[in-house]
Amino acid sequence: MSNAQAVSSDELKVEYVGKVNGIETFGIRRDCEGKTDCKPLTQDELDERLRSTFAISHAEVLGTSTEAKIDCHGVTKQGGMVICRTAPNAAVEIGRAEDDTYVQRADDDGVIIIGFDRDEPAAFARVDGHRVNFDIEPREYDISRIDGLPSNMVNDYTEEELARIRAATARKKVGFASRVEEIGFRDGFIYPVQPHRKTTNFGAQRILNGEPKRPHFGVDLAAPKGTPIVAPADGIVSLADDDMYFEGSLILIDHGQGLISYYLHNEDVLVEEGQRVKQGEQIATVGSRGRSTGPHLCWRLKWRGRNLDPELLTEWPGRDG
Repeated sequence: MSNAQAVSSDELKVEYVGKVNGIETFGIRRDCEGKTDCKPLTQDELDERLRSTFAISHAEVLGTSTEAKIDCHGVTKQGGMVICRTAPNAAVEIGRAEDDTYVQRADDDGVIIIGFDRDEPAAFARVDGHRVNFDIEPREYDISRIDGLPSNMVNDYTEEELARIRAATARKKVGFASRVEEIGFRDGFIYPVQPHRKTTNFGAQRILNGEPKRPHFGVDLAAPKGTPIVAPADGIVSLADDDMYFEGSLILIDHGQGLISYYLHNEDVLVEEGQRVKQGEQIATVGSRGRSTGPHLCWRLKWRGRNLDPELLTEWPGRDG
């Protein structure tokens, strides 16, 4: 716009245009073009008027305060998770300490997921000066001993087996890199196998053939071979692979914002990558493939590198039953 163009100060209005490349965008409506009584404004005057009215117009158009706040609810235990609400697309700083933080954006509805790792000592979320401190309940974990496993399922691998392990790891990385924005989880998980007998709790320290290994980040649910496995919540399948080394077969479901549940040792895989699934829809059957001593489902949950307890999400506040 040149300085010579006429724009009435009385008719100058800021209008919400919409999202352009993901950014809330505003423009100027000029109703007085061609009118003889318009008072011209210079570009500097126009820019100043735009700056002075932007904050008020933003609040009026979106119906929200320009200062974002954040409120959270959920399960504040180690391995738990909360859902928070703040301003749409707000940048939320999430951290364990002041020198250990990162920024994640809320979705278009202002919703954001925050998970707590198995050994999470503390956590907080902060947006526009508003801070929520999470009083995370510590947990004690079992010790799980499994003996009699084949040595090539613990620590003695051939070159061919190592190649298979590396190839499977690469495929898993692709599945875990999925970042569906739509949140399929809001009101709690259902159990993926019913009935079942729980044989291992989340977080148990594993000792395989007498050798300490990483903690067991899943919940083991024993059931007869062929028992249906269903999706615990809505999501999109990011991996469906029946040729994994340790897992035998593996399904990953992305529930949104990096919340991914996964299912190991399945006998039959009944979904495909990219498939949208609904809560309660069958995705597989119970098996005993890979590193397994009997038919069961190993059910796991991960959020942006943090290992969560999927069973805690069946205790979601406000869930019926």
